[in-house]
Amino acid sequence: MDQWLLSIAEYPLWGLPVFVLLATFISGVLSGVIGFEREIRGQSAGLRTHVLLAVGSALMMSISIFAIQATEVDFDASRIGAGVVSGIGFLCAGCIIRTHSSIKGLTTSATLWICGGLGLACGAGFVVEAFIATVVALFFLLGLVHLEKMIDRRAPTILIRCDSDLPILSLVHQEADGLKLTIKDIHSRNFEMDGVRGMEVVVIFAFKSTHFAVDEFVEHFEHTEKVTYCRRGKFAEEGKE
Repeated sequence: MDQWLLSIAEYPLWGLPVFVLLATFISGVLSGVIGFEREIRGQSAGLRTHVLLAVGSALMMSISIFAIQATEVDFDASRIGAGVVSGIGFLCAGCIIRTHSSIKGLTTSATLWICGGLGLACGAGFVVEAFIATVVALFFLLGLVHLEKMIDRRAPTILIRCDSDLPILSLVHQEADGLKLTIKDIHSRNFEMDGVRGMEVVVIFAFKSTHFAVDEFVEHFEHTEKVTYCRRGKFAEEGKE
């Protein structure tokens, strides 16, 4: 299939436009499959972003290989492809957001980078390889979600409720650093219970955290002034109490 697609570009007059049409369309479809997974998860870079990135990459790669070859200019065709890979990094960096210890957008940045590669592959005429890469990427993208959820369910999770005027987030980070605990994620929200308002914080530590250090963390906040509740458990389960 790759050789058939590449041979289209060699036809005079309309060969290259037809090749570009097919290459950009195929890359758009393949990246759309990955972008759709991001879209249904509500990520900032969704379906259209992934598709447009891959289509643009395919166009630039096609131009770098075939259009420049049609001229008499001595030019390294791989330079445009390398520029595309570098340029994708700026777009990927815009999807990464850090809030306290939580970092979001890394997976979306990785899928954008993959879609750029799919576009370059299609633009170079390697359509079969692009199909294979799409299947492999989607397999791991969807399959590893269940493994990550299983690890998160087993990771030490602490629920803390305290007065709203307590700088609980800075205290949590300070205590975790002192006990050499790695915070994987942290969530906070205001709550009201029995007419009393306060702050609720859920701290998720790394899976391999030692039980002794986690117990010390809980014991510290159990005896902290203005902390009304501190206990190990799940957010959904403990939040209902």
